[in-house]
Amino acid sequence: MSRNSPNMPTDTTQKTSSKLATLTPLSAKTLVDQVVDAIVEATAMGVFLPGDRIVEAEVARSLNVSRIPVREALRLLESQGVVVSERYRGMRLMSVNIDRLEKSLKVRLALEKLAGGEVINRARVDPSVLAPLEEVLKRMHAAADAGDSFQVARLDTEFHHCLCQLSQNDILVRAWEPLSRQLTIIFGLSTLKKGVKSIVAEHDDVIEAIRRGDIEAFDSLMEVHILDYSRAVDYEKLVEQLRKLESRRKAS
Repeated sequence: MSRNSPNMPTDTTQKTSSKLATLTPLSAKTLVDQVVDAIVEATAMGVFLPGDRIVEAEVARSLNVSRIPVREALRLLESQGVVVSERYRGMRLMSVNIDRLEKSLKVRLALEKLAGGEVINRARVDPSVLAPLEEVLKRMHAAADAGDSFQVARLDTEFHHCLCQLSQNDILVRAWEPLSRQLTIIFGLSTLKKGVKSIVAEHDDVIEAIRRGDIEAFDSLMEVHILDYSRAVDYEKLVEQLRKLESRRKAS
């Protein structure tokens, strides 16, 4: 009688399964994910402004999709704080006010300082761990050279997401990720008032501090990059200016 039952995996099967376990599963974007990306992109580019009502039927018509994926996308964005549901008034884009922004940025700063310390420790042993971060920065430079402000904003978020992932602290990453789409929108509004090349240059300084293993310089740069610059931008006034420009455009 064979020692291997037909229902039991052979040694070869077990070895193959073990090897395959190291592969990263492929993932395709669902229609809902694409709708989410489209709404976030439009918001970062100023098509939707904080406080604007987002009408499910209008979004579905513009994207040439049914209302079902749009409804699911809005529910996902609501769970992440990007849109809010108001009774009898439907879905509205999040407001960007000083108090809300300050709270979000303080949480983000704490998480990214922790991530940066972990990444610096890893890079001291193996500098190649910074390759994914360097690749994102390379794409940021290309987007800035092309004058693509939304792409810079999106890659700005990706840069900081990558930093958190490189910390290898999954709890930290899960705490940071819900902020990501809010941050993309905030960064997108920022690029409307600040040159994209200067934004990318700030990331050059950050990654250079990581390469040097200078935690003190990294923390200082992050405080300026995350807190000081954002505090210097009057988002409420910026949104008001954008609304006036939109009104003039419609009137002309």
